[in-house]
Amino acid sequence: MAAFTALTGIFAKLGVEQVSRDVATLIGTAAILVVLTAVTAATRRPPALVTAELLGKIGGAVDLQAMDWSTLVARRAKKEPPAQGGWNIFHTWATAFDVMTPAVSAPLSGAGEKAWFGWPTSEDMERLRAQWVRETGEDKRRTLAEQIQRLAFDEVPFVPWGQFEVPGAFRKTVRGVLQFGATLLWNISL
Repeated sequence: MAAFTALTGIFAKLGVEQVSRDVATLIGTAAILVVLTAVTAATRRPPALVTAELLGKIGGAVDLQAMDWSTLVARRAKKEPPAQGGWNIFHTWATAFDVMTPAVSAPLSGAGEKAWFGWPTSEDMERLRAQWVRETGEDKRRTLAEQIQRLAFDEVPFVPWGQFEVPGAFRKTVRGVLQFGATLLWNISL
């Protein structure tokens, strides 16, 4: 995707105070914000706690609902309003391979009912993603990627909360470990 430096101006222009006011305005339209949290997933629980605390600080009434990951996965498929078993926010993660281009990044999808959970509809996003896939020129692809990122910041189909690396180690007697961006547990021998 586009270089991070191309987006820093967006944050500088808005500022934390403005973003807080905008979010508070949006929160004001919801009676209670349902934040799902997986207590069995160490990489997902802390961000949910921080999100609930920050939303509360800017005026949100938050219902932090704790459950195991498999229950959360089933629950996030519900399209009903929060008062009827739906939700407003859940935290997850992906490997870089899952989100590294507009072509494969499910959270960027604006395909409505066929999109990622939350089911955002954005004809502009789908048009830009299709253009990015068909474009062969690197400069034009970079420009399209910047447009996609700006649109994602405007429409907010998801909020990236950071990056982390999962360290791994193998005994010296383990052979055949495949070098890949995620741990692959095949091709291994002792």
